[in-house]
Amino acid sequence: MLRIFFSIIAIAASAITFISLDETNFLEDWWMYIPMTGLILIAVTLWISSSYSAKPKRKKSTRDVQNPPEKESLADLGIFATDPEESETKSFPPKPDTPNQPEDTPKGVQLSLLPDPPPSESDPNSVKIPNPLETRILTPVLNGFKSALDVHVVGIIRPVSGDYEYKILGTVGQGWIKSRGETFVLKYDLLQEGETTAIHLVNAQGLQSDHLTYSRQPANITSLGVTTVGQTGNLLIVDTISKNGLSHPRAKELLETFGQMYSFLLYKEDPNRPRHEIIAEEMALARSENNALALALVLPQKHDSLSQTYGDALGKVETALSDCLTKASPESRVIKFGELLYGVFTDGRKEKLENWHTSVQIEIEASGGFLTGGVFIGIAVLSDNHQTADDLRSDAKEALLEAYNGPANTVSR
Repeated sequence: MLRIFFSIIAIAASAITFISLDETNFLEDWWMYIPMTGLILIAVTLWISSSYSAKPKRKKSTRDVQNPPEKESLADLGIFATDPEESETKSFPPKPDTPNQPEDTPKGVQLSLLPDPPPSESDPNSVKIPNPLETRILTPVLNGFKSALDVHVVGIIRPVSGDYEYKILGTVGQGWIKSRGETFVLKYDLLQEGETTAIHLVNAQGLQSDHLTYSRQPANITSLGVTTVGQTGNLLIVDTISKNGLSHPRAKELLETFGQMYSFLLYKEDPNRPRHEIIAEEMALARSENNALALALVLPQKHDSLSQTYGDALGKVETALSDCLTKASPESRVIKFGELLYGVFTDGRKEKLENWHTSVQIEIEASGGFLTGGVFIGIAVLSDNHQTADDLRSDAKEALLEAYNGPANTVSR
């Protein structure tokens, strides 16, 4: 307030002084300028001192000097990476100036797989890692179907031999005496040749109750239904203990429709799921069942030009590639590993692998269009040397890089 007062007085004094400037001789009456000059200096001093005092000073304590404040991280500020697409869809190949490129990577191609968080300290292959898709979608759908048809149990089974032996892949209901992963024998033709869905009565003229070795209550079962699960090679089986059984006129139609829908769900993958977790899951399953497993990485030969496309066009290329791989081997698991890059988990036995490779080449050639020119394939067959998921993926990646550099378009390790 004081600085404003003196400023007004200084302005008024200056005005009065300059008004009388023509009537006064400066050399004779110089003393008349002293009040004006003094008031101006006082006003300026007050403004400068008030501006300086407005900035509070903070003395540096000894503690501050010894322990300087740490730089705030994004996590401290509550900022986290929340866009899964950012971490899951890095382009292939990356730009030439991509940092941390391995020295032994050929300059012609830089293979950038989808990044994964580091695996836990425990061996990921020691236990079966649950699939989130199974707990969130597949099992609830089976439960819904169980209620819709009012059946006793629902299960997904797979023929494992020509002697009516089946392996249990999943169950819903308390009527199963056999658990997941175990096998049972049902000496009865569930499906005739060319048949995809059938309903069987359990009685003296039809299916015998003592054949139902998977059930806790075989004597109470009145009918059993079975349908193929698309082209997966699996079967959906249901049984009922009600008097009417599966006699509803649309029961068979509903059963078949559900088998097709479940087939679609089996192909669906959680896009946000870490790829090392999927690989570890397949490795654990193969070892627990003593099966041969191969991981094949597949890349279009024209990926350089195709990677320049954007939006719907790029999506169509990836869809075409995914469809070819699925058609070539419906029972194999097809996963996106990067831009224009897909991984296939398939039977690792030599003869089966050769058949798979031939089928893929046939489908790719028939597709044409975006996939004209063929694909590069790098295959890693699971062995005792692969202790972790990263070991298997690394071998598949190296095989793909070797295929890219030629002369062969497919390399198996």
